[in-house]
Amino acid sequence: MRLKTLAPALAAALLFSGAADAAEIRVGIRLGTPSFRLRTDGQVFVRDLSSGRRYLLVERSPYEITPVDGLVRVAGETLGPEISLEPKEGDLGVRINNVFYRGRLAVKAAPGGLLNVVEHLDIEDYLEGVLPVEMSPGSPLEALKAQAVASRSYALKRLSPSRDYDVTADVNSQVYNGRNNVNGRIKTAIEKTRGQVLTYKGRIVTAYFHACCGGHTASSTAAWGENVYKPLYGVKDPFCSTSRHSNWKLYIPERDLLSFIQKQGSTSLSLKKVRVAKKDKSGRALRIAFDTEQNTHYAEAKAMRTAFGNSDFRSTYITSVSPTSGGWLFKGRGWGHGVGMCQSGAAAMANKGRDYKRILRHYYPGASITVLK
Repeated sequence: MRLKTLAPALAAALLFSGAADAAEIRVGIRLGTPSFRLRTDGQVFVRDLSSGRRYLLVERSPYEITPVDGLVRVAGETLGPEISLEPKEGDLGVRINNVFYRGRLAVKAAPGGLLNVVEHLDIEDYLEGVLPVEMSPGSPLEALKAQAVASRSYALKRLSPSRDYDVTADVNSQVYNGRNNVNGRIKTAIEKTRGQVLTYKGRIVTAYFHACCGGHTASSTAAWGENVYKPLYGVKDPFCSTSRHSNWKLYIPERDLLSFIQKQGSTSLSLKKVRVAKKDKSGRALRIAFDTEQNTHYAEAKAMRTAFGNSDFRSTYITSVSPTSGGWLFKGRGWGHGVGMCQSGAAAMANKGRDYKRILRHYYPGASITVLK
């Protein structure tokens, strides 16, 4: 299927009118992909950024986009090294793997015969793709409003003009899934907090959040070595105690633990004891000790959690380790890195009648809610 070239005057008339919103964010939705297929919903235009030529994509038609020798090929037609996919104002945009994207998509040839796809959109529209996947849409409205402020703050803090994108669409930033499954509660939470961010001493707070803290949130210093400031210092939290994520346990065969420490240089063939050797002030493990018949091997708790999977090894808040049936049983609290807002606790606070401002004050002490102008 060939592209339809538009006369420059017609193309200019059909593209967006008006200035771009100042609160725009760039989301890396597919980075380092060998190719992708899209389907248009409504009128979408392709702009070749090197030549300035514009093309109209046929509505509801599939298109294959691939790299070739440092250039971008669309539907068999080779264009320049970077193109822009621009939905006509009011139309639905494009689908990639059945995910809706309504913003402008920048597609750029990347080293190694790959493509980077970055969506440019208004921060408020971006939140409609974040909230439904980062917090249950059925959560209390005040918890959703707190999440909206936290997610908006986190995203705006990540704006980085020196890079091709500000945030990614996965857990390395906050999960974003296009404009899908946006219910009325999500829209209300975003609209009721429009433009609101958390600030501390005049700067936007990197408002981290996680599923469940297990009774105490962690400091950003303990979690990642960041310079800590008051809103991210960590607080006691009694609100998530009834959450189904509050406690966890994981059985790990001894052979798997031995394999883990052997990859870090140990030559031991058996374990006498596994224990938490060092904790942070919230009670989370920083280092794990493996006592063997020869010596004691130490490993970072974060590295161990990564090695055994964050979905199973739910946190570094380890409360006990005991030998059992050819392996070791780890018990712990919470789910996630533990920094910032505990989503389980936020929902519990909302159910007890606390509003979103009180929720945010609890999890980010010292921070103020500021409305961006």
